[in-house]
Parts: sequence; C-alpha cells; structure tokens
Amino acid sequence: MPFSKEKGEPSIYYETIGRGMPIIFIPPPGVGHLTFRYQVSLMDECQIITFDIRGDGRSGRTSIPMAMEQLAYDVKRVLDANHVGKAVICGYSNGASIAQEFAINYPERTAGLILIGGFYAVRSFLLEKEYQIGIWAAKNLKTSLAAGLAKNHFTNKQAADELFNEIIRSDAKMLASQYHVGLHYSSTDRLHQIKASLLLIYGAKDYYIQSYQYLFRKLIPKTEVAYVHKMKHQVPTKSPHECNALIREWMRRTKLIASH
Repeated sequence: MPFSKEKGEPSIYYETIGRGMPIIFIPPPGVGHLTFRYQVSLMDECQIITFDIRGDGRSGRTSIPMAMEQLAYDVKRVLDANHVGKAVICGYSNGASIAQEFAINYPERTAGLILIGGFYAVRSFLLEKEYQIGIWAAKNLKTSLAAGLAKNHFTNKQAADELFNEIIRSDAKMLASQYHVGLHYSSTDRLHQIKASLLLIYGAKDYYIQSYQYLFRKLIPKTEVAYVHKMKHQVPTKSPHECNALIREWMRRTKLIASH
C-alpha cells in the first residue's frame, strides 16, 4: 500500500488512479479516502489522489499537537510522493479548511481550488454544535460516531460498511484534535491571498453553510458558485454524478483540462 513517509512525521496513506490534471481530494475528519470513491469516475481526464488525514483510517499516528498548517503540509507530502508539482486542491467540509490553508501556504502548487460545503471559519451556531459533538463523540462514542458518519454519507450498505470499518480504525484522540483544530480555524484575514480560480459547491439545502460564499466572492475575484439540487451537505457521496459534472465543467472552463 502507498504511503508518504517522512522522518519525524506520521505516514500518510494515499491512493492514486487515472491520468491527466491531478486533483487531490481532502476529506473531513475520520472518513478518509473512501469519501471520494465516486469521484474516481473523473479518472478519464484527471489523476485522482485521495488520502487519509493523519490519525485517520490507515494513516499513521503521532503525539505531536495537531495544527491546520501541519494538515496542509501533509497534502504537500502526498503530492510530493506522487511527483505532482501542481494540482487542483479539492476539500470537502472541514477538508475545505485544509484546502484553503494549502492554497494560502503553497500558491505555486495550487492549479485551482474547489471547496465543497466550504467555510472560512466556524461562525454559525449549528456548525459550532456539530464540531463540539464531533469532539465529544470522538473521545467517548467513536463506534457510534463511525456508524453515524457512514450512514450519513452512503445509502449503499456495502459502501457504508466499508466506510465504517475505515473510520473505526482512526485514533480517537487525534480525531478529536482534528475537530478541535477545525472548530478554531479561520482564514478570514488571509482569503485575499488566494489567487487561484475557486469553485464553491453547495448542497441547495445546506442552508447554514451557503452564506459563507459571500466573503469568498468578495475577496477572491475568480470565484464561481454552484448548487446541487435537493442536496444537503454530503454532496460527493449523495449526489456524485452532479458533483463530478460540476467539477469537470469548471475545469474545462478554466482550461485545467481540455474542452471537448
């Protein structure tokens, strides 16, 4: 199995398939590479890279305190392991925060930026409660958290069972830390530093996340917004065909892949 390894750092498990413009998909806490199992259909035009956050799934553990800069550095490590100089960075939910941090810290490695259900800081009551529940459940009810995340992401029982088995492997303390880091993260004062083209994808019913788009649009000139019909937050797994079509069409418009 492929791992990015570096002295003093935990190993990062990743999977790579396809050829073309590289896209690296960054997951929310716990759910790892299987979150993007349906995005592999983009492999006909893109190199698809998925991975597990440190402490999650098959990736290594560490006692080093977690930080968003560190999680963004792990993305760079995975790109380096794949000999990728520049990629489209796609983050989902809390993974979108890691994606922003990467685009700010490594602009020369960012060909484009896609945020699915993305936000620049936790500034709504419901979102804050979700993070607080995640921290508590990771510490006290990891099995229940794993079951809930798997069920929320996949209606297909086999896919849900496979995701559950990956989540349950995660380190409880590091999973809680990942939620904690996401809860306290903010890119608000640095969004203007992002120069890459940005695609924001929101579920049409993901009401308390959609309002974050306005500051993105104000501070990042090359921003497009797309809504996925009848969807809440779990766009990559619950509406993969529409999600993938939006990604593909945007990449053609921005000339990241060839138009047909």
